[in-house]
Amino acid sequence: MSVPPPLLAVASFSFAFALLFTPIARAVARRIGYIDHPDARKPHPEPTPLLGGVAVAAALACGMAVVAVVLRKTVPVPPAGVLIGGTLSLVLGLVDDRRPMRPFGKLLGQVAAALFLVAWGTAAGFVTSQPALALVAVIGVVALLNAINFLDAMDGLVSALVPVAGLAFVAIALLHGADVDVAIAWGVVGASAGFLVYNAPPARIFLGDAGSHLLGFLLAALALRALDESPTWPHIAGIVAILSYPLFDVVFVVSTRLFERRPVHVGGVDHTTHRLGRICGRWGTLGVVSLVSVVGAVVGTCVWGLDSGPLAIAAVACLGLGYAIFGLWLGRVRPT
Repeated sequence: MSVPPPLLAVASFSFAFALLFTPIARAVARRIGYIDHPDARKPHPEPTPLLGGVAVAAALACGMAVVAVVLRKTVPVPPAGVLIGGTLSLVLGLVDDRRPMRPFGKLLGQVAAALFLVAWGTAAGFVTSQPALALVAVIGVVALLNAINFLDAMDGLVSALVPVAGLAFVAIALLHGADVDVAIAWGVVGASAGFLVYNAPPARIFLGDAGSHLLGFLLAALALRALDESPTWPHIAGIVAILSYPLFDVVFVVSTRLFERRPVHVGGVDHTTHRLGRICGRWGTLGVVSLVSVVGAVVGTCVWGLDSGPLAIAAVACLGLGYAIFGLWLGRVRPT
């Protein structure tokens, strides 16, 4: 199926605006002191500007606005829950970047953003039809926000993984007719890819918590929109496969910290990416994570089109087995 030109234009303009806005955000961050300084948990060699999340948000918004207003093409306006929840996620991250928040306060902000999304965003069907699933949806949104935030621990990882996931959502929309907000998906692909130009190793600017929260929220919005009309087992399995690497990383970190009786909420250098970095360096880690993400995206796209729930679950279980073996191997690599 061909790609609608206006929506492809959203990706192109978002990419271009990210190339334009990211150096500006970098300069502003240096001027006002939004800087991430190296420490024992942060391997970057020198102070690095934050505010990358602001550049990504501005690129996405301007890309959609130019296509809608200047080119006069139809671009669906995101629901209020997406706009409010996305803004809250961005602001929450900006506050945390400036002065680290307590875990409980941060969690409350994440839950509030998730509630806006589920109640007035793309997942309205969960609330009106099966309230129990609404609770599951809120938990899922918060889990994904933290998974993407956890994964943003090395140059370029999140800004490379998110376009892969975004393209997978576009694929299930075009190939299988999934009810995905394709305009947001294309915008996320373009804005993240444009930011990756400056965020690839060695990174000249970071997403910060603002960017990782925003992108995690937008991936959650795409997932819930896709599941809103028909949360069947193949569709749920497909979403899990598409988002499998960030979920794998957070499960790996939480399980290893619990096993070693360490606090789960305290940051460290024990993520899958840190361990990979000891073996293959930053560029090698970026390549491995990108490749594994592509595999998950392809599996998720294929699984979405299956008619058999057990077959879909079996396919994702095989993917999970691969992750389990991968995790056992990584567990033998001592973090720095």
